[in-house]
Amino acid sequence: MGKINYDISELKKTLAIIKPNNALYEIRILKDKVTYSGYFKGTDNLEAELNKLDLRSGNVNIFYTLQVIDEACYSREQHECFRQSPKLTTSDADIKMYNWLLLDLDPKRKSGVSSSEEELTYTKRKAERVAWYLKSIGFSSPVIALSGNGVHLMYGISLSNTPDNVKLIENSLKALSFLFSDEHVEIDIKVFNPGRISKLYGSIAQKGADTKERPHRMSRLVKVPPSIEVTPKLLLEKIAALLPKEEPKPADRKQRKQAEEFDLDQWISDHGIQVTKINHWNNCTKYVLSECAFDPTHKAPDACLLKMPSGAIAYKCLHNSCAGRTWQDFRLLYEPDAYDKTYEEDDGHIERGYEEYKRYNRNRQDVTYELLVKETSEEPLFESAKHIFSKPKEERVCLETGFMELDRVIGGLAKGEITVVSGLRGAGKSTWLSQIMLNCIEKEHTVIVYSGELKDTRFMDWISLQAAGSEYVMERTGKFGSPYYYILNETRDMIADWMGEKLWLYNNKFGSSFKDISTVLASKIKETQADMVLIDNMMSLDLMESEPYARNDKYEQQTIFVKQLKDIAVTCNCHIIFVAHPRKAQGFLRLDDIAGSGNISNLVDNAFITHRNNEDFKRLTKQMYHWKETNDAYSGDNVVEICKDRENGTQDKFIPLFYQSNTRRFLSSYNEEIRYSWQLKMLEKGKNDKAGFIPIEEAGVIPPWEV
Repeated sequence: MGKINYDISELKKTLAIIKPNNALYEIRILKDKVTYSGYFKGTDNLEAELNKLDLRSGNVNIFYTLQVIDEACYSREQHECFRQSPKLTTSDADIKMYNWLLLDLDPKRKSGVSSSEEELTYTKRKAERVAWYLKSIGFSSPVIALSGNGVHLMYGISLSNTPDNVKLIENSLKALSFLFSDEHVEIDIKVFNPGRISKLYGSIAQKGADTKERPHRMSRLVKVPPSIEVTPKLLLEKIAALLPKEEPKPADRKQRKQAEEFDLDQWISDHGIQVTKINHWNNCTKYVLSECAFDPTHKAPDACLLKMPSGAIAYKCLHNSCAGRTWQDFRLLYEPDAYDKTYEEDDGHIERGYEEYKRYNRNRQDVTYELLVKETSEEPLFESAKHIFSKPKEERVCLETGFMELDRVIGGLAKGEITVVSGLRGAGKSTWLSQIMLNCIEKEHTVIVYSGELKDTRFMDWISLQAAGSEYVMERTGKFGSPYYYILNETRDMIADWMGEKLWLYNNKFGSSFKDISTVLASKIKETQADMVLIDNMMSLDLMESEPYARNDKYEQQTIFVKQLKDIAVTCNCHIIFVAHPRKAQGFLRLDDIAGSGNISNLVDNAFITHRNNEDFKRLTKQMYHWKETNDAYSGDNVVEICKDRENGTQDKFIPLFYQSNTRRFLSSYNEEIRYSWQLKMLEKGKNDKAGFIPIEEAGVIPPWEV
């Protein structure tokens, strides 16, 4: 008789954590080629039922169902007992909800054998890397376990079993596999289906012979966080969006032929691009770059090129600052004229242009090519629908605010548009906007700021706390016993290097006349190609010199000011946000209460009001909207109200914000952990190991692998 291949105390510990509150689960035991199944609630009967089975000999592996099972399944024949070869086991249709996202990292090896110690060690390092990355974009700490041959990372979720959610889970796993799977370790993309069974921790993983080189190991929990947080669906959508998509083939025959004939290997060689390894992922070829083209501190294996079966190419870097970078962006760094279109590229362009020209110039016979180009480039005074539709479609480029629910609702802040933010004193206007500013800097956007209320040093002290985060903010007791927060000089210098020339603050010593500021502002936007401008606030500017004829009408001056901002936003292709304090309002603050002129709300593209979630806010919203105490808006410390969203028509939408006092940050959720890329550089300083992975003890993710 062989040794027993499970530890009942570990089994019960696992079920108490993964299936709390007597949740229904199925245990499925595969012994040689025979299946045993049992449905249980709690663990009262489990030990006795396991003892009835002969599990001391043969190849035995114990699994269980992760997700929420339909309660009706509890009445099947294997109710609180095990049945051999049962008629029914848990299928995808039997699952009601997903409550776990399972990341199964498994070392690549010959089939039918256990992993070696070297393979398992590599998998642990890879798991650390994946966990650090997910934590950096907002995921909470996972349950971490050894499956026997690899590593499991398990994140709490709450999604109903619908086709859309199944696809979301599948794409999330595929995206993570794309980012992290390599020739040594892969993230299993097949575990997305709802009825999937998983290794029950506390049982031995038996695959192949139990040898010294490839032993059978006990699966076990390694690290369990103090509380299991539910991962917001928006984070899963963010991950799934990283999955490279197969681009449609160009409709134009010539372009399609060029794409098919493009030799990526030769192009990489011609431009001296360093590739550390080439491997294959999902029928595609993956080129792992030695460093990111947009930030050389992003080292391998973080950035890669991917060539699809169709010939389409994608570029990905897993760092937040490189989100949104495409193959086209990458190629233009090395080949600036790659996508320039000339008349010679389209044999019919000149003829079509000439015919178009003759239609509008019937009495002119002799036309040179230069005159043709000049004349046809002029805009007509009045345009027909056909003429408008013939124009190239202008892409609406939006900047993400970094607040997930807000970005989901409005789609981001579009270039060429302006936004007004208002709110009562202490409602968090400036704090929220400086957080948006930092989120834009993380995305490699350039931001110009006018802060009329804060000195430059005070402004930087404030946003440095926001940029630092809890791990780097120090605390001391102030003169009167209240806490005082600060950061070390080393941290400050790293933040300054990270901001670089992506942040420009107007020097208030040069005055507050908007007539003067508007001129240098437009010049600075064009010089730096700034993406966003923050003006905090309109009331600190001297508007009375803008137009002499309106000198005595402050409301007219405000209208002129907003129109000038709109002109700057359009001509300089940037987004401008300005703060306007409300006039004295009776009752609940509304859009028409912003500043003193209704023209402001009419002229802007977006309008937001920040509210402090206090008793007045609750009382007034209950009166106006008849909200219940359980309304989501009451869950936060502050609230952002979308009053106007010209593009989507959204209004009266309230989004909670969660305040972190020591960092002065607003978060999308209490468990959100924002990590800017300067922190990654801090961790990388002298800490990269030979495998290229970053030790993440500092991030609080790495578990005690050995016990």
